[in-house]
Parts: sequence; C-alpha cells; structure tokens
Amino acid sequence: MRIADAHCDTLYEIAIKGTKPQDCVVTPETIKQGDIGLQTFALFASRPQGTAYENGRKMLRTSYDLPVPILRGKLPDSFPTETCGVISCEGGEMFEGSLEHLREFDDETRLRMVALTWNFENEIASPAKEGTDNKLKPFGRDLVREMDRRGILADCSHLNDAGFYEVAELSTLPIIASHSDCRWLCNHFRNLTKDMVKVIIEKKGFIGINFYGCFLKESGQTTLDDVIRHVDEMMELGAEDILGFGSDFDGIDEWPVELPDPSGFPALLNALKNRGYSDTQLEKMAHGNLWRVLKTADNARVI
Repeated sequence: MRIADAHCDTLYEIAIKGTKPQDCVVTPETIKQGDIGLQTFALFASRPQGTAYENGRKMLRTSYDLPVPILRGKLPDSFPTETCGVISCEGGEMFEGSLEHLREFDDETRLRMVALTWNFENEIASPAKEGTDNKLKPFGRDLVREMDRRGILADCSHLNDAGFYEVAELSTLPIIASHSDCRWLCNHFRNLTKDMVKVIIEKKGFIGINFYGCFLKESGQTTLDDVIRHVDEMMELGAEDILGFGSDFDGIDEWPVELPDPSGFPALLNALKNRGYSDTQLEKMAHGNLWRVLKTADNARVI
C-alpha cells in the first residue's frame, strides 16, 4: 500500500547542513523499500547562517536535483503511480514579512503547505514552544488570506494554541498539522489537544502522525506500539478521514526501533492491520487523506 508522507527535512540536510544525499534518511533506496508514492519535502527555516529567505532559495534550487520528480503545477486527478514529491515550507520567517516572497516561492514551485512558525516568533505569529497566548500578527492574517487564494494549506504543527484557533476561524481551507501527535498521551508543546484534533476533523483537514520519539512518549525507547497508541486515540475521536503520517525523517534523532527510515512503513501498516484496522481505513491513513486535502487546496486556487 503506497504511502504519502507529509513532512521530511531532507532538503535542509542536503542544502544547508551539507549532508551527502546518500547519507540522508530519505533516499531512493529507503523510499522504494517503504513504497512511498508521495513525499513532502520541507523548506525548513530554522535559525540559519545568512537569512531564512536565502536558505529557502538554496533549498529550492536543491529540490531540482532530487532523484524524485517534484509536482510543481496542478496535481494529477489520481494519486501518482510513480514516486513524486511536493514542496512545503516550515517556518514562515522565510518570507521576511513580504507577501511578494510568498508569491515568489509559490510561483516557482507551488507550495502545498506553509507551517506559519517553527520554534521562534516571527512576523506571522508565535510558536508553540514559547507558550504564549498571542494570536496572529497583522501580517499573519494577510498571509493566511493570500495562502487561501493560492490554495496553500496553513500548517499549524509548530503554531501556538491561540494562533491555531485563529487560523481555524480565518482560513477558508482545511487546517492541517503535518507532523504532530496527541498531547494528552505525551505532554509536549508540539502535540495537539483533543479539542484541536476535533477542530481539524470539523474542518476536514489533516494530521500527520510524527515519529519523533519525544512526541510519542515522555521517556524511553519508542516502538511501533507507541505510534499505534497515538493512531488509536485519534481514531477514537473520529479522525478516520483526516489522519495520516508526517514522519519528520531527516529532522529527528529519536524514532521507534522499527521505524528508522521510510523502509519501516510496511511494518507499521502491517501492525495496524493486525490491530484490526480495515484495508479502507489503512488506505486513507497511508495516502488517501493527505492526497484528498492536497487536492482540495489545489482545486481552491484562484490565481
């Protein structure tokens, strides 16, 4: 069963950290072993040497050298039969408070989703890491409106709670959390509350289960059972039509023992099947839900 992964940091590893492509976690070999049909490659802002904008441009140039073809225009009607990639942005500081910079990136590569913040305050909003009650800044509201017009999903995985709820009210597109888990199972600021999950369900959005060990449980080595525990909890809330995977590969240093790289996806799906999930439910989790929300955004594009 083919996988759609909502988040990896491979472009940052190659373009900014200088890691050789063959030494990354996400490689042609692991993609093939994991039966990845669609990989989301993030332009990751971080705290760069130079500027986030310059690093974003560098990662975008590197994306043309990836061994996976990037879908830079309108998405095909059906889920790809050959492995493809799409581009997202993790950290809106890359736009430096300029809608023109958003348009520049989007015009070149068709951004599919933008995480409004990473772990630091920017011109858009405050991050979950800082724990503030600040809502979106004026530029943040303008940015979300322009993203709606361009069919770019607002990714709230790193956004603070107050910002999350304002995006949910403001955006006309489904709201997503590309790589987050259950806060009530693991009390990490990057995870979602039950109410947030319910809002995303109501908005027909998307949540990608993150494989980072410290998001799955608060201490100790994680296993597939820990991933499944978070899947079970979200499914109990009614997340069947919005749940998928956002591995965070090439951006994490702790992972379940059976999930060191994309090659572990078949084992995860098999474990979920043994747990009692139907083929229909597994197909939605594997790729159907992410593909549906990407298509929804693509079809909403008005420029």
